Amino acid sequence: MDLGLNGRVALVTGASRGLGRATAQTLAAEGAFVVAVARPSVELADLAAAHAGRCVTVEGDLLDPALPRRAVAAALSHFGRLDIAVVNTPGPRPVLPLDAGEEDFAAAFESTFYPAVRLIHAVREPMAERAWGRIVVVSSTSVKAPKPFLCLSAASRTALWAWAKSAAPALYERGVTINAVFAGPHDTARSRELGVAGRVVGRPDDFGRFVASMCGDSSRFITGAGWLLDGGELTGL
Repeated sequence: MDLGLNGRVALVTGASRGLGRATAQTLAAEGAFVVAVARPSVELADLAAAHAGRCVTVEGDLLDPALPRRAVAAALSHFGRLDIAVVNTPGPRPVLPLDAGEEDFAAAFESTFYPAVRLIHAVREPMAERAWGRIVVVSSTSVKAPKPFLCLSAASRTALWAWAKSAAPALYERGVTINAVFAGPHDTARSRELGVAGRVVGRPDDFGRFVASMCGDSSRFITGAGWLLDGGELTGL
């Protein structure tokens, strides 16, 4: 199946590891040009080398408010356009609700909520100019079923999804869709840090392929929607 990604330009944050890397690799394999954004690392350099001519990197920390516009500028200067943005921000540290203080919630929003909002603001402009854009927010099942030890993630990611969903109609008027993927445990370093050893987990390459499927022509009528990728972990309706 042709996803309609050939020649498209995608910006992926958190692209050096885990689900972000798997998504960047899939998009490149499907014919998209990729702007891979992450902190400097050997893994980020290896990603660019593996897709030479099709992938450029932007090194930086999403805590830097200037990074989103710098990444968009890189897409426009290297490839002349921007069609896709995969918004992947780091997860806050695990802590139980009654142990979390105001400073913990402030840090969670600084790392997870605000960088994503800044990125969406930055990418919507070049997308709207061409009346075509796909924004996919990488989120967590904690939005749908909060886990006590992930209360910071649940709070900041739920706020992000509420904001993004409320922005969906205005974006759609300009030809830009915005959707979310709520990821359960996958075979990533983050999941291992959270103690999922011995459980059934998803494959990052499958995750990447699903996200890529949301970035092509056939998803033009899907916006403001969230998708669970959790192997049936959540049992609620």
